[in-house]
Amino acid sequence: MTIDSSNVKWLAERPSIPAVGPVAVHPNPCLADHRRVVDRLADTFGIKVVASVDVPFGYIAGGPNGQVEVFTASGGVRARNTDQLGRYEDERRPWRDVEKTDTADGVSYTLGDRTATRLTTIARGLVEELGLKVDPVSVGVSLGQWAMADEEGHELDSGPGRATVQFGYDVEGIPLFGPGAKTNLHFDPDERGTDGVPARFFHVHRGFENLAEVRLLGLEESLVPLLTQTWSGIEPDPKRASLTITAAEYGLLALPAHLPQRAALPALRVEGSVAGLREGAEVRFGQYLPLADPAAVQAAGYAGAAEINPGVVGRGRSKGR
Repeated sequence: MTIDSSNVKWLAERPSIPAVGPVAVHPNPCLADHRRVVDRLADTFGIKVVASVDVPFGYIAGGPNGQVEVFTASGGVRARNTDQLGRYEDERRPWRDVEKTDTADGVSYTLGDRTATRLTTIARGLVEELGLKVDPVSVGVSLGQWAMADEEGHELDSGPGRATVQFGYDVEGIPLFGPGAKTNLHFDPDERGTDGVPARFFHVHRGFENLAEVRLLGLEESLVPLLTQTWSGIEPDPKRASLTITAAEYGLLALPAHLPQRAALPALRVEGSVAGLREGAEVRFGQYLPLADPAAVQAAGYAGAAEINPGVVGRGRSKGR
């Protein structure tokens, strides 16, 4: 059952979708230098490599305290020190340089400028040392947050969690988003709580060798898959169902590191919620919606690309009323 388009409420600014948009054509991934990258990541994370093994997505080099993974489809790399990741029993991290802010949604925590700058410097230095070809358009530091609540949902206590330095990318000024376009370096605090200890690293950015253009769908047309799907297996109630969009962005979608991708196609990233479903449920969602006209994509020579469904990237639990 389709949600009527008249029951769509926009709380976000409607993105401007051009009639024609770019397709970023990726070069074939080159893994010639990845042996050095693996060795350097293992050294940075203190991973004792005792063996390497081929896996369906590429190969893993590691040992009892962690591993480095290489994704042959994209050239992406991921490293983690399992001893460090298991050092804490829960999400709480004892950072000392933390700023606490009261907001309408509760207490918010951010790293102080000194520590944030220090972690950013470490992240930039690692990426440069690895020789990864990146040119980020944005660099940010986020801080995880934990909270304890009573049985009625009232917050009893909260605090900072793991810190992450994030690099973002674009193509000719158009955001490149999705699971296949990011560089994240996760930090835990050191023993004094004043500096960062790298715990996990993930980098995937295919780059691009040239641009092509394809015809794009209009904004209303691009929302059709959103309006016609079921939500957590629950059909919309045609008399009461409504959809609220809280965020929307136009960009190019980069697929996960383990999937081959010849070209990044235009997409719409949307977040919001659906209410009035059968059984009285309400669902929060985050999705990538295709914007490229399928016929135009195939005519441009990207066979099969139009069949890739960006799918759901985040969906809240249904809750009964």
